[in-house]
Amino acid sequence: MTTQDGKRPETFQITLPAFGTGPVVGLGLLLVAVSLAFRASVLSKAYFVEDDFLFVAAAGDSGLTWDYLTRVHKGHLMPGALALVWVLSSIAPYSWALVSFVTLALQAAASIMFLVLLRRLFGDRPRVLAALAVYVFAPLTVPAMSWWSAALNAVPLQLALIAAVAAHIRYVRTGQGRWHALIWTAAGMAFSTKGVFIPFVILGVSSAYLGKGLWARSILAELRRPGWWAQGALLAGYALLYLLRRDSAGSDALTGPNADVVPGVVRRLLGETFPTGAVGGPLRWGGVTATGGLADPHAVTVALAWALIAVLVAVTCVYRRRAWRAWAILAAYVVAADAGPTVIARATQWDLVGAETRYVADAAVLFALCLALAAIPVAGEEDAVRRPVPGSLPAAAGVLTAAFVITSLISTNAYADTLTGDRVRAYLDAARQSLAEAPDLDVYDRPVPPHIVLPWNGPRRLTSHALAPLADPETRRRMRDPRPSARPYVFDDAGRLVPVGRVVPFFDEVAGAECYPAGSVFPVESMGGPGMVVAMAYRSEVPLRVVVDLGGTQRAASLPATPADGSLYYVPHGGAGTGLRITVAGEGAQGFCLRAVAFGEPGPAL
Repeated sequence: MTTQDGKRPETFQITLPAFGTGPVVGLGLLLVAVSLAFRASVLSKAYFVEDDFLFVAAAGDSGLTWDYLTRVHKGHLMPGALALVWVLSSIAPYSWALVSFVTLALQAAASIMFLVLLRRLFGDRPRVLAALAVYVFAPLTVPAMSWWSAALNAVPLQLALIAAVAAHIRYVRTGQGRWHALIWTAAGMAFSTKGVFIPFVILGVSSAYLGKGLWARSILAELRRPGWWAQGALLAGYALLYLLRRDSAGSDALTGPNADVVPGVVRRLLGETFPTGAVGGPLRWGGVTATGGLADPHAVTVALAWALIAVLVAVTCVYRRRAWRAWAILAAYVVAADAGPTVIARATQWDLVGAETRYVADAAVLFALCLALAAIPVAGEEDAVRRPVPGSLPAAAGVLTAAFVITSLISTNAYADTLTGDRVRAYLDAARQSLAEAPDLDVYDRPVPPHIVLPWNGPRRLTSHALAPLADPETRRRMRDPRPSARPYVFDDAGRLVPVGRVVPFFDEVAGAECYPAGSVFPVESMGGPGMVVAMAYRSEVPLRVVVDLGGTQRAASLPATPADGSLYYVPHGGAGTGLRITVAGEGAQGFCLRAVAFGEPGPAL
């Protein structure tokens, strides 16, 4: 393909290093292995929580359909991530061992690919190991990896970002693999909406360090390469699909940022979380949530982080001619790809979202890459050094790298101590065992504890949804459509199936041995929906059939005869409205004595 002036786009003819067994490769793989060992230790303390249950339950209810794959979840269009959830849940629902293995495998692939990228850019120079260590030990990426819902986006995005840049470097220098970067970009978009920024990173890095002359001129020359039209078409297609499917988010639709919250989010995210995490912090974690601690760096840590970053920028710009371009790429990415989407999607209620490192996890890739580009001349780069580098700088870089690794491991271990996976694991193990041992029970709905799924998720936090993947098909059906029962069961807060012991909030009872008059209406108000139950205490010498009417919605139930002192019976009722009436249908009305009525959510005995 030629340009408009009839010339072929410039291509570097540089022999790329093969992925062999030299010392740089060996030491690089050792760094990767050590980092994965520490990450595996963190994963052993984590477990499924919050959105993980929503994803697994939704996968169990859906086939691998277009509607399922393109459903927008809290601002994310991620068909690749949903496909992965569906596959793993089909193999073994709620298997943390399987999820951890896949997550570590993806992280290993991203780490090894980063080593490939560094070698393609700089060759087999020992200095690339420092940049590799900055990425593989980055504390910014650890919280996102330990929460599966975040890892589904963050880890494949990092892999796709790294691989896309590496593929384009290969194409520019050898002419091979023209469409590989496009394929990796598409993969990144399939797992995360941030994948739309991958082409811009490719353009920035390639034009800044593989082109010649002014940066603006290099950008124009880069855009004349074959394949950029396809990148543009891919971006346009993804944007169109997002617009067409954004209404599928339902209650998860984005509400837009709150102007009062935005400054605090930006201050925390860009002023504290990113800079401290980039240099090995934050050291301290606070505001512990169900998914772990939030970055809570001390003011001294923030000041030292900014001072170190300022020194790195100043020193590299003094000795490296094009170092400023790398720092410009990093700054543009952090603002546009991390701060921008976070503000739009999450700056709604409180500024603590700026303390969640998962929103800048992908920036760890850019920080390590741009640090290398700012400090090390690219292979084949001409006139790269502004002035001779003092012999003391490499030694100082080695000391800083070692300090970074040590600080990062301290931060990682401190974060691992905030995880409460054992608590959720115990609940899920008990639920799995209870369902396996009691397949014929009538299981009524009840919300799972808030440390598992937060209350704002509404009906999706009911046990019939969150725990359904653990049940066999028949039990799952009865959990979704429970029948009237004299002895129903619910899951207690420990995950065990226990008899229903109370129904709240409404309760009314007659005195002594009296009965309610026929046709009595109880002052019940209900919003309707699953999980609500009518409980009645009654006496009857013969079986009979009653009709439970709530707000005009009726449900019939067959009640057995009772002993002399009466019995309890429960009728699930999802009707909405005001006024509850229980009447006998057919014969038996004269012998029916209704003594107490309750309405609300069923629960275990206190």
